[in-house]
Amino acid sequence: MKKLFFLAIASLLFLNLSAQDENETWHCMTDQIYNELIRNNPEILKLRQEIDEFVKDYIKNNPKDDQVYVIPVVFHVVHMYGDENISYQQIVDAVDFMNRDFALRRSDTSQIIADFKPIAADAKIEFRLARKDPNGNCTIGVTRTVSETTNGGGEEAKYAAPAWPTNKYLNIWVVKSLGGGAAGWSYYPGTAPQGADGIILLHDYVGPTGTGSTYKASTLTHEAGHYLNLPHPWGSTNEPGLQSNCDIDDGIEDTPNTIGHTTCSVWAITCGSLDNVQNFMEYSYCGKMFTQGQANVMRAILNTPISGRNNLWSASNRIATGTNDGYTPQICAPIADFKANKNIGCTGFQVQYNDLTHNTDYIENYNWTLPGTEFTHYSEANPLVTYVQKGKYSAQLFVENPTDSDIKYIDNYIQVYDKNDGYLLPYTESFETQDFPLITNNPGNDFIIIPSGNKTWEQTSYSVSGKAIRIQNKFNDYGTKNRIFLPNLIIDNDTTPVTVTFKAAYARYSTTKSDKLKFYASSSCGDSLRIVWLVSGSALTSTYVDENINYIPNPEDWKTHSFKINPIALKGQNLRLVIESESGNGNTIYIDDISFYQEFASNSAEQSIANNINIYPNPTKNELFVEVEHYENYKLSILDISGKVLKTAEFNGINFDASHLIDNLSSGLYFINLSFEGNSFNYKLFKE
Repeated sequence: MKKLFFLAIASLLFLNLSAQDENETWHCMTDQIYNELIRNNPEILKLRQEIDEFVKDYIKNNPKDDQVYVIPVVFHVVHMYGDENISYQQIVDAVDFMNRDFALRRSDTSQIIADFKPIAADAKIEFRLARKDPNGNCTIGVTRTVSETTNGGGEEAKYAAPAWPTNKYLNIWVVKSLGGGAAGWSYYPGTAPQGADGIILLHDYVGPTGTGSTYKASTLTHEAGHYLNLPHPWGSTNEPGLQSNCDIDDGIEDTPNTIGHTTCSVWAITCGSLDNVQNFMEYSYCGKMFTQGQANVMRAILNTPISGRNNLWSASNRIATGTNDGYTPQICAPIADFKANKNIGCTGFQVQYNDLTHNTDYIENYNWTLPGTEFTHYSEANPLVTYVQKGKYSAQLFVENPTDSDIKYIDNYIQVYDKNDGYLLPYTESFETQDFPLITNNPGNDFIIIPSGNKTWEQTSYSVSGKAIRIQNKFNDYGTKNRIFLPNLIIDNDTTPVTVTFKAAYARYSTTKSDKLKFYASSSCGDSLRIVWLVSGSALTSTYVDENINYIPNPEDWKTHSFKINPIALKGQNLRLVIESESGNGNTIYIDDISFYQEFASNSAEQSIANNINIYPNPTKNELFVEVEHYENYKLSILDISGKVLKTAEFNGINFDASHLIDNLSSGLYFINLSFEGNSFNYKLFKE
């Protein structure tokens, strides 16, 4: 109400990724961002003071301002064809939800605490999806950009999908993830770097439908409040809940001083008076209102030329953006796009195609051309097709509406294999083919590389002997995944485990940075993958090197690794192994001489069962998988070296993610006991 009016520059919202919705909280990094901005541009302090004075004067001189401010909005969806490529309907629902929040038209406003009902405000601010782009062309207020910056790119995503003029549109970017676990952020007027003004948000915080939820939907309202100059009710500290927050304030008369809340404690009194926990600018996840004072601040800021906020709702801009009253939206020209749910499989496998055509909300005709399938041509929006012949096939979608038409064509989009085309065991892959990733002497059974990031799997001459493959993760962002599919194998005996050995060389910069190798198996030519092994950390590491060294392995760096693939993972006589590298800001991994073979079955029934149990990775840091034969019930126990049982779990099935059982265990030696149907087996487990 009186001190430290606006120190915040941007609000970063964080979520506990392991928690359920009801336990999620938001936290800010206000001080760090503010201090960085001030260091780079001390003039921001002066500008913020000018805004403060303008807002106070405007509210004082315009007590009966009833103008409804309409703000044109554009959503920039930055995606890699995952869930983050949210539907147009989800965006429409998000805007509608935000408008109900701002207009005090929620269905649950009756639940607002009686003390605050008299000051709960209709802000008289409305958001509308733009129907004209900056060049005056038809739009539905949504752009879609394919870019890996959706994976934790943060501000980079804004430059992958450039902002429309920020004095004409509220730009909202939608992404898959943000660095540090952030859910989103926005900038106050006059503080955003060029081209960055607006809101960036995770896809599952956009609206109440699709990947969103009602629980998270008001996050966009919260960020729009920051965009319109509202701080948190407790002022500008890094986090809510500090008692010292009572000594500062948000500068708004009718929002009571509070320490701030991350739970919906609606009757909380933390600074001598009842807290407005249901305020949209709180972190309580039960926001239902803005106060009249907050509405006045937002309306005032829409009358300042700083950052062009006063131009957003001007009559001329509303006409230019197609958001003026009475404007009849046109049918926009379509931009064809699509995605298949699978790209690799055996003859007879089914593929679901999903139409992702955008820039329009109306399609009159669809025409798919899908060679290799039963009928080749399809006219429905999302055809389910069966591939009947082996080969590499293109896919094409033609879409048309009364305005225009468009075509999307992808060559070699689907790869179909014959289960009978494969190498017999024993087999060793040394990556010597001259036409890598092609295999000249076995057409149709090539390596398949699924690239991501700056570097992917490639052939190299730095090997045990001859050639090998490598992935240079030092050039890839954290979490970047790259896959390589090995050739198909024929398994004559699908009752005996397949032993896999390989040689790897890997140098790390430090113990805090580690890449992962995950191995998946498919019995359907690369379709329906399931994890069968994982190795990382010290188990994978060959040596340590300086970060500036371009790592080339020495002969002594090559380590031999081994694991088994159980018959339960095969479900047939076809095996395709897939290697996935996951970057941990590490270094280059080299792999060579991957061998597959089957040992003769043991005469011992107990030994036969033991051969079909995999527990990996071991040593481990934070992941643990147990793969077993198909019995009904299993009991898994983690014991310390004294034999004390620390944790237990029961599970059904053949593959169990036991990662949660090793949470909070300190580094050291443990034992795993696995028991079922009268059998009991013990294994050592090393926790890094």
